[in-house]
Amino acid sequence: MPSFVLFNIYLFYGLVFFAIGCVVVFRNFKYSQLPIASTLWALALFGFLHSFHEWSELYMLMFAESIDGQYRGVIAWLRLIKLFLSYIALMIFAWQLFDIIHLRFKQFGRSLIGIALLGYFGSVLLKWHFEPMSEVVYFDVAHAIRLWIGFGGASLAGIGLIIYGHMLKQQTKAYGSYFIGSGLGLLVYGVLSGVVHTDWHHSVPVMRTLAATVILVCLYQALRVFDIEKERATEAKLKRALEAEKYNAIGQLAMGVAHEVNNPLASATLALDLLSRQSPNESQQEYIQRVRLGINRAASISKELLNYARPAKEEAAKLYLRQVIEAAIVLLAHKAKAYPITLICSPNVTLVGQKIKLEELFINLLANAIDASQPGQEIRLIVTESESELQIQVIDTGTGMDEVSLARAMEPFFSTKVVGEGTGLGLAICDKIVKLHSGHMSIESMPGHGTQVLIRLPKEAN
Repeated sequence: MPSFVLFNIYLFYGLVFFAIGCVVVFRNFKYSQLPIASTLWALALFGFLHSFHEWSELYMLMFAESIDGQYRGVIAWLRLIKLFLSYIALMIFAWQLFDIIHLRFKQFGRSLIGIALLGYFGSVLLKWHFEPMSEVVYFDVAHAIRLWIGFGGASLAGIGLIIYGHMLKQQTKAYGSYFIGSGLGLLVYGVLSGVVHTDWHHSVPVMRTLAATVILVCLYQALRVFDIEKERATEAKLKRALEAEKYNAIGQLAMGVAHEVNNPLASATLALDLLSRQSPNESQQEYIQRVRLGINRAASISKELLNYARPAKEEAAKLYLRQVIEAAIVLLAHKAKAYPITLICSPNVTLVGQKIKLEELFINLLANAIDASQPGQEIRLIVTESESELQIQVIDTGTGMDEVSLARAMEPFFSTKVVGEGTGLGLAICDKIVKLHSGHMSIESMPGHGTQVLIRLPKEAN
């Protein structure tokens, strides 16, 4: 092959791997929510080390004849060391990658990495034990590095990226396909660099360069799409933070309204008491009683609104759970008129907790069940108790959720409702309240078959 062509191939070959390192290094992963972010340093290290290796190989190809013979042996082993270090970085990347994917792949992948390393060291030790140091041994060790470490590391890293990309696609992440593309590129590169020898054909370096280019382009696109989604998520969080400010102001307004409403209600109650004493007529007493019931209901709603909106902290105390749930139902009475709510809970069931927080928990759960149901569909709330804990089920027969939505149901700001109808904070707040009470919340749901929320709460504070 002409020297000019060879020079350009290896120059571009090393440049592609250098670019792979730069693509990772110049991304800010400090606040990244991408699990793979903690492993990409090893891939960047592989890119930089391998680019240095290829460029130094280019130098050896161009100027090998001018090197003094006494240094050839040292240089040969230095070439092996940098080749080994570059592929070991890729092996480290594969090892860490299997730590973030599904558990059933983790042990299998790491076992294969262990086998590859044992195979390499075993073959090298056998060579050194039975044969003296020679050029033949050098080529055999180089072949062992490429086969066991290079092919093994690239193949396992590629498989890991493909599995990881498939996991992202199941979560409807757009960049999952690009990680799969990077994995396929690594698989091809592993075969070309670890199994196919350079001397087989002059096109082998070109094919390796093309495989590395596929890795670079797919990795760049994957991280670029991630950055775009991250920007969108940041904008959405900012928007919802502004909405939270608005809701906080509404809460303050609600407290003021509740206080102002309580004053005339108290005056009306006092006036009714006086009127009741002055009017012995039974028919008038009946009307007075109806008015009293209306005023008491308005006072009860005002009280629950005040409790819900009040931001003050509260100490845990012994509570009757049925009373807490009934208070939440009263506050939602205007919304729940067309939805029969069945409450199965003994009046004697108690637990230690924060009343306002628990009311907020049941308000959110019941509101979600109502939103997911059609008018007339029953919503059941069942409480059972054991010696040490309470089991609370909130069951509806509404629209339900698919597997993807169910997996993200308790994720902050995730909502299946159309824009403007939900903040995506309801279930996230519920989960936080349950954890605050040292409990656990799980959700089961199927499209068209409704949703069941199961909460386990300890009866005593931990």
